[in-house]
Amino acid sequence: MPRFRTRFIRRNGRRHSVTIDALDLASLSAHIEGNRQGYLVEARRLSTPGRRLARSRLSGSLLLAALDSLELMLISGVRINSALRTLSECAPAGSARLVWTEVVRQLEESGSFSGALRQFPRVFDDSMVGLIAAHEAAGRLPEGIRHVRDYVAQMRAIRRESLRGVAYPALVLVMGLAASVVLCAFTLPRFAKMLRDIGVKKTNRVTGFFFGLSDLVTRHPGWTAATLAVPFILAWAARRPRFRPAFDRAALRLPVIRGAVEALAMARICITYRALNEAGIRVVEALEACAVVAGNAVFARGLGCVVATVRDNAGVGAGFERARVFAPEVVLAVKSGEGSLPQVFGRLAEYYAGEAKHRVALALGLIEPLMLVVVLAWVFGVALAVVLPIVEVVNEIH
Repeated sequence: MPRFRTRFIRRNGRRHSVTIDALDLASLSAHIEGNRQGYLVEARRLSTPGRRLARSRLSGSLLLAALDSLELMLISGVRINSALRTLSECAPAGSARLVWTEVVRQLEESGSFSGALRQFPRVFDDSMVGLIAAHEAAGRLPEGIRHVRDYVAQMRAIRRESLRGVAYPALVLVMGLAASVVLCAFTLPRFAKMLRDIGVKKTNRVTGFFFGLSDLVTRHPGWTAATLAVPFILAWAARRPRFRPAFDRAALRLPVIRGAVEALAMARICITYRALNEAGIRVVEALEACAVVAGNAVFARGLGCVVATVRDNAGVGAGFERARVFAPEVVLAVKSGEGSLPQVFGRLAEYYAGEAKHRVALALGLIEPLMLVVVLAWVFGVALAVVLPIVEVVNEIH
């Protein structure tokens, strides 16, 4: 997107310099006069690296608001390039303005709206671009934007459920690690020194265990830091493509969270397939897009098996059965509804969207008591380690 380094003079006579994203010099001058209350003196265009465009992101709320506005403008008869110019001028400074002004420029150069959106893979994934391309070719762009808006809203709801399932355990883990470090590095060493000062040489097993742990932390800070970094390293590795399949397989083997992971993945798959199929995209292409957004390598590999089966001139239901990944009720629904797959996946999407909320809540309901027991056991152990030596000292005095 064009980015300009500008110098302008305010109406009070003061000179200022600022970097602004704008479509052209005319819109830049209008922005300076309207928003900065000044007059443009000098403007120098800066180059925008393609890597920056590919890494640009938009928040879900901003994207939904922009798609709503774009649909309303197109329905009212505004041309697509004029509507996009209005979006870019009204968008807040930063990545939002960068995205929409660059989309306008790419659209005016190539004439393809879907091709312009493809430059921002972190904002518009392949499923969204496919929806826009199908409706753009059919001359029904407002309807396509509405479908994309609905798709984004549904995927955001699924993402919120997945984050809700991870947030509480992660918060408890971080707070527990922080509290343990404070106890072992500061509180227990001072308490141990106090006991030595009053002549206590022998302690009980509970106190000895926690004092030994505290001594290990204070004497080997490097090993302590490495141990504390293990959960964060595992979280980082779980997001890498190289290690992601192993973590996904492990998640599906855990009885507590297997149901939640399966429901979230199936909700993404069914919502994506329904949206793409309704837009007229072929079955194979829709299934390939579903594999990308599945969010689980096991289900993505299963969809790859379905695609291979369909290319061998077999049915989609046979592919789901051959994959040996999907639940029996899903295989039954797809095989029995082979002639009306959009309706089948639509009903499965509604079912798994509600089931994802239920299963995430169930998993949290099972995990919370376990974590509470661990925290209480740790607190009780620390309390015993502190109280028992004091009781022993008081008994010796009496």
